[in-house]
Amino acid sequence: METIALRREVTRIIASHVTPVTPTLLVRRALPDAGLRNVGPWVFLDHFGPLQVAPGDRGTPPHPHAGIETVTYLLEGGMHHRDSRGNEGEVGMHGVQWMTAGSGIVHAERPIAGGHGRVHGLQLWVRLPSAAQSVAPAYRHFTAESLPLFRAGDAQVRVVGGELMGRRSPAPTHLPLLLAHVAFAARGRADLELPAGFDLAAYVALGHVRFGEVEVDAGKLLRFSREGAGIEVANDLDERADIILLGGVALQEPMVFSGPFVMDSSAAIRRAELDYRAGKMGTLAE
Repeated sequence: METIALRREVTRIIASHVTPVTPTLLVRRALPDAGLRNVGPWVFLDHFGPLQVAPGDRGTPPHPHAGIETVTYLLEGGMHHRDSRGNEGEVGMHGVQWMTAGSGIVHAERPIAGGHGRVHGLQLWVRLPSAAQSVAPAYRHFTAESLPLFRAGDAQVRVVGGELMGRRSPAPTHLPLLLAHVAFAARGRADLELPAGFDLAAYVALGHVRFGEVEVDAGKLLRFSREGAGIEVANDLDERADIILLGGVALQEPMVFSGPFVMDSSAAIRRAELDYRAGKMGTLAE
């Protein structure tokens, strides 16, 4: 079947900007951006590394979240999680940590060195619909082996969240969404069929790739049109390339973004801040 006429078009290219998360950790932030607040339910994307893990690195100290789910996916190395609900866990390369903050939780994350002592990955936030913003916090993690992996053209595709081309991630979600890792070992091409009606974007985490006729390098986020059934992605170099696809249904609800909280009103933000200060989200030692 001829797919060119069915491709989605690139409608916007956003360059991520360097942002300090801690005094020693700089990330590339692609969402939110002045020209794009969200892609479907995805409201935040930080790209960290590749960076060397120093001995005794304590990572990000305890901090709260409410109204969202935090999703941490590893391209290299690993991450250790602990939170005020007593959850603790580790995932390695191509694994994902999926934390539902809901009504409020405090957590901390520590990098784990992988090959060459490095860690490389992304943290994204999913905005919860209003009806789910008061759910009890929860934490789950999924290893690389538990996530669906298939070949599309010359690329390996891992479905981290939601469903893509008939493969579904085991991660439970509160609304239809997609998160997938498209990896090229070297030059090649892949045609991907996408869920109809989804907002969709692609973030280039490594390499230089082409979407149709549009060429971009690492650190760029591309927004696609809603029309069309799929996209073509190609790697024209003899180098590795890693692309993260993200998307989902567009929520038709108000959104207020304040630091670690994303809620549906300013009043809900104030309640979350008061709950955190009063210790209602629990506590977590440094």
